[in-house]
Amino acid sequence: MNEMVESFKPIFRMLGCAFGLVIVFRIFLLWWNSPKQKGKRGEKLVAGRLRKGLPDEYRILNDVYLPLPDGTTTQIDHIVVSQYGIFVVETKTYAGWIFGDEKSSEWTQSIYRKKSRFQNPMRQNYRHVCALADNLGIDKSYFHGVVAFTGDCTFKTKMPEGVVYSRRAAEYIRSVNRPIIKAEQVGEVASAIVEWQGTLSEGQIKGHVDNLKKSHSAVREGDTPRCPYCGGEMVLRKRRGDGKSFYGCKSYPKCRGIVNVE
Repeated sequence: MNEMVESFKPIFRMLGCAFGLVIVFRIFLLWWNSPKQKGKRGEKLVAGRLRKGLPDEYRILNDVYLPLPDGTTTQIDHIVVSQYGIFVVETKTYAGWIFGDEKSSEWTQSIYRKKSRFQNPMRQNYRHVCALADNLGIDKSYFHGVVAFTGDCTFKTKMPEGVVYSRRAAEYIRSVNRPIIKAEQVGEVASAIVEWQGTLSEGQIKGHVDNLKKSHSAVREGDTPRCPYCGGEMVLRKRRGDGKSFYGCKSYPKCRGIVNVE
């Protein structure tokens, strides 16, 4: 009996190793397919396409963290500074069918029969534009918002102006060809953004996600929040349908940011 057990030990060790490899591989797949890692790969893809698709005179800044006047922070995937304006690029990595328009507060992703909603990325990007414009002291007319979709996704509604597939991001930016910034000022603007980012501590950058969640969470009536999209003032309003209170951006309809009341 002992001899039989001894003879099977190598097989047991091989099975144990194989089982261990399967577990490790499954853990790796969960990590690889997590939203965070998909987002990082999408941003890296867009950064590479911008670098290859734009001439050297375009200054490209990637993964930029900036402080906001209300003490929170904002993260911008890509900023392209050029004579033709400052392009603020938001990368989104999605699969399936995408439905959305400029005015909707939420867009829809459909994969087979499963549907899920996500924040209108154009609104999200508008907050980035506002943060840059206000803190750099540059009028918003000098900025262009761009949303670049990566992944195996297809728009089933008309893509709004400024929303493109990532493979066309550089092409879209090059299509804006009316000079509005002096050539010698391009480097100055890019340097100002880099210096601005340098004022953030590592702790502030790590706390970015918590601050972002806080800016979108419901508040009590009387605790007037800042707009989660543009950082501007908000006013208390009531919905026509159910009469419930909410805070809406004072810049409505230009900015449609809202914060619900508890």
